[in-house]
Amino acid sequence: MEENNSKRYNFFLKGQDKAVLLIHGITGTPSEMRYFAQGLHKRGYSVFCNTLPRHCASLDELKKVTWQEIADCCINDFKRLKEEYPKVFISGLSMGALMGVHLAYLFGQEVAGIVALAPTLFYDGWALHKGRVLIKFIWQVPFLRNSIDIREDWPYGLKDESMREVIGRFYKNAKANEFSKKTLLFGSPFFPLACLYQHSLFAEAMKKEIPFVNNPILILHSEEDDMVSIRNARYLLNHIGSREKSLVALDDSYHMITIDKQKDKVIQETINFLDKL
Repeated sequence: MEENNSKRYNFFLKGQDKAVLLIHGITGTPSEMRYFAQGLHKRGYSVFCNTLPRHCASLDELKKVTWQEIADCCINDFKRLKEEYPKVFISGLSMGALMGVHLAYLFGQEVAGIVALAPTLFYDGWALHKGRVLIKFIWQVPFLRNSIDIREDWPYGLKDESMREVIGRFYKNAKANEFSKKTLLFGSPFFPLACLYQHSLFAEAMKKEIPFVNNPILILHSEEDDMVSIRNARYLLNHIGSREKSLVALDDSYHMITIDKQKDKVIQETINFLDKL
């Protein structure tokens, strides 16, 4: 496997004999995992993060993605790493955290351990519009589901004000019918309702799998998460079948914990967990 710095921003950081598969969030980009990856790599881990299907492209292309496509991509990435490394861990952010649990359900003890970063089973964060309760009714209509795009809004998952300002300038000026290369860095400035629908379908399927997963797992989630409350992390902690499981609650971050104010703490907690396995 060779490092790929293509337009899609895939990356592979070759380390020693333990590997970590990173899975970014839906509508996101591998860039949101790069700082985290570099921290693990400095510790000696080989780290791979792929661009999820139809991501880092046009909004119309992003709307076409299904959770099954994403799962198939992650399954293939895991298999590739297992061909080269005897011990492979999985860590994902948001929907990517759930995908890590899904892979553990499929591959059992072949997955050495899971690090779930801000796992997202349901959107209930403090910054979300109260009208979100109507979304589940709207997305049942295919035409509406495929035509409504939700613009990413303040605080953009970030408590770090300087980073929030940089990303906010791009998100505020972005147009739905234009593709910007900054999407490769910051993720899509719009969250298509079609993607939210796919995420919801996947989360419902995942709830049935979680009790049958018994791999060691570390969950990190912010108590102030603006998009998904820490109830998501507690649900996963309480329902997963793992004996070795723990939750680290962050106190100075929002949703994007891999790039927010406590990103170094996220790295250190992860290393402490992985080094024991």
